[in-house]
Amino acid sequence: MRIMLTVWPQVCHLYPAVPYAQALQLAGHEVCVACPPGAADDIVAAGLTAVTCGEPDTGGWVRDDLPPDPEEMERLAAALGVTEDQRDTWDVFFQYYLMGVRFHLPPVPSEQNKALVEFARAWQPDLVLWDPWFPAGAVAAKACGAAHARVLMGPDYSGWAVELYAGHATPPVNPLARAVRPLAEHYGVEVDRELLVGQWTIDPLPREMRLSQDLASVPVRWSPYNGGGVKPSWLYGKPDRPRVALSLGLSTRAYHKGEWRTPKIFEAVADLDVEVIATLNADQLEGISSIPDNVRTVDYVPLLQLLPTCSASINHGSSGTFWASVAAGLPQLIGDTDEPQRVIVTDGENSKMAERHILSKTALAYIESRGAGLRVDHQKQSVQEIRDSIVAVLENPSYRDAAAALHQEWLDRPGPSEIVPALEKLTAVHR
Repeated sequence: MRIMLTVWPQVCHLYPAVPYAQALQLAGHEVCVACPPGAADDIVAAGLTAVTCGEPDTGGWVRDDLPPDPEEMERLAAALGVTEDQRDTWDVFFQYYLMGVRFHLPPVPSEQNKALVEFARAWQPDLVLWDPWFPAGAVAAKACGAAHARVLMGPDYSGWAVELYAGHATPPVNPLARAVRPLAEHYGVEVDRELLVGQWTIDPLPREMRLSQDLASVPVRWSPYNGGGVKPSWLYGKPDRPRVALSLGLSTRAYHKGEWRTPKIFEAVADLDVEVIATLNADQLEGISSIPDNVRTVDYVPLLQLLPTCSASINHGSSGTFWASVAAGLPQLIGDTDEPQRVIVTDGENSKMAERHILSKTALAYIESRGAGLRVDHQKQSVQEIRDSIVAVLENPSYRDAAAALHQEWLDRPGPSEIVPALEKLTAVHR
């Protein structure tokens, strides 16, 4: 088969999809990764064929159609009967997910997306695997007659919203459908449920972490991929004392300066007999005046090299770091706060992002329910409370045992190579 994979062109979206592309390629299929500029070097570094569609954007996030409309958010929430339990998920869908989708789906179809569709028409893939944050891939699949499926990179916000809308006899227009429509109509593609959620979904999340409930899916094991790297000498042997990884993700280093969780965590570990490896770059360390002697800061080291040498993982709950920690069998401390996920707050002319990661709630609930970790709330917990939590996951064997059990459950799910026959059969049915 010919298989085209297309993603939001950043490594935090590319890396989770790489193992599927590699597994399909190793199974003898012809695979390429096609997307707007921004990820070609990382695609090639993974041993895959890159197709760059269009020219780089120069305007960035400065566009009138991108900022969420708080009034529309509230109006739709009321019309759809969004409950208090659903509110965080709705706010992430409306504020984060839709903003990301609209970035690559402007009101007038972009030359990048036209190039993507025209490549698909010329190359004629049998199957298109697309990132839910980049539904232009679904339009390309329909325009060229390919079967198509989503590859989940985290909680299924779009599938959840489509199911929410489907539960109403006369729902308002789904803003996801509205975002996809200009490109779809340009190619005569109908905007229906299948276009929004795919013919099926490759789903690496366990049942407890799913948001959508009734969508056709192929379960798979999340296979961590961080790219390659030269192993530093200090990672060759076993550490002399417990090693703790502190990793707060690619997004914060890309979009923020300063790191709001780090000062208390540094203070909490300063007096402990541990070695902390903090994968923080200069922007994330901005404003931090003192780094404890037992903390080593490194701009980057692949988590697949670092985590097997560690006894615990402190992280922000994002999918890549979270699942890499599960794969390493580590108990986790996940940064989370009580802030609502109404994260873009307008105060006169000022807007700010809340100090809560959009994925922390889902990951934290999963590990807490299994006893495999604890919460770190930099806003409400004292330094001593954070220190006590770190000591607990390091010294209480129940956390290690629970993390080992989660690791085994992760191993029991089929790996990317094991789902290739299912993808072949589904493609034959749907293309």
